[in-house]
Amino acid sequence: MAHILYTLIIMATLSTSAKAVLILEKDRDLADSIRVFLEDAYPVYILEDPSKLVSHIKRYGIKLLVTDLDYSNADLRSNLLDIRSCTPGIKIILMYMFLDDENQKSHSLLKEADDYIFKPFDADVFRYKVDKLLS
Repeated sequence: MAHILYTLIIMATLSTSAKAVLILEKDRDLADSIRVFLEDAYPVYILEDPSKLVSHIKRYGIKLLVTDLDYSNADLRSNLLDIRSCTPGIKIILMYMFLDDENQKSHSLLKEADDYIFKPFDADVFRYKVDKLLS
């Protein structure tokens, strides 16, 4: 029993001191795939509801947010700015499928990100970007 408790304490310590990643994604299959890419090196949390974004970032000590530019959240830019103000050190990767020349809102959102990646993406390229931002 003491061994199990000690293991849980060690795991809790590692997860709070590690560089945690939060994936805000409505496509559960994509979110699970991203989790698999990263879970060997980082604690990974998945969230589908953007209204809980800030509370999750604070609760789990999130260092990297991965979210979809195509996310059906009209206030994504506002949310990203709020996140930056309450957790200045957080890094953000935006994923997207396409950007047309007329979609200025999407282009301006890319400026709020530390990096971005075009979907579908290569797992190794994605992992490189994550490792680079969290190093």
